[in-house]
Amino acid sequence: MSTDSTNERLALFPLHTVLFPGCTLPLQIFEQRYLRLIKTSLQNAQGFAVILISSGKEVGAQPDIYSIGCYVEIIDWEQLDNGLLGITIRGQHRVKVSAPCAQDDGLLMATAHKLDAVTGGKPSLLDEYSDLVDTLKHLAQHPFIASQSLDIDYSDSLDVCNKLSYLLPISNPIRQSLLEMDDLQPWMQTLRARIEQIQTQI
Repeated sequence: MSTDSTNERLALFPLHTVLFPGCTLPLQIFEQRYLRLIKTSLQNAQGFAVILISSGKEVGAQPDIYSIGCYVEIIDWEQLDNGLLGITIRGQHRVKVSAPCAQDDGLLMATAHKLDAVTGGKPSLLDEYSDLVDTLKHLAQHPFIASQSLDIDYSDSLDVCNKLSYLLPISNPIRQSLLEMDDLQPWMQTLRARIEQIQTQI
């Protein structure tokens, strides 16, 4: 998988969640290392990377993580009634991270490279996979998903793939494999197969 030449040191937020570009995620922050991360991020107007945990927990000791995640920015924050800091993040683009290193408080930092854009976004692709658009429109009507106010561009094949991959009830390892795909055609084929599999289980 190729990347552009841009790289920087980014803070990592390991989660048992795979986030995709254009998708949002609310979080409650309580660990000191992540409170520091959020403070620094807001002060410097700099995002961080959400990375799926391959082994380990979200709290406590450093977990094992995948190498490809999503660069995110904070779009909202508030002090919650339970006393915790609540933030909402939105995925911006995919990143590949390397050489993760824990700081004194356990916050992971890594070198991050922005990945090249996904290829294969020809205009006729959505015509070939109109069933995926129909599925996404159906999912978007669910009250919980509708409450997230996702901005979905049904004419953009990449946005359709990102949103479907995030919203479908599939396992995190499968979701991670979708995030790592570089070509829209096999990505859509995989989504179609997963949807058909889910439908046979209903």
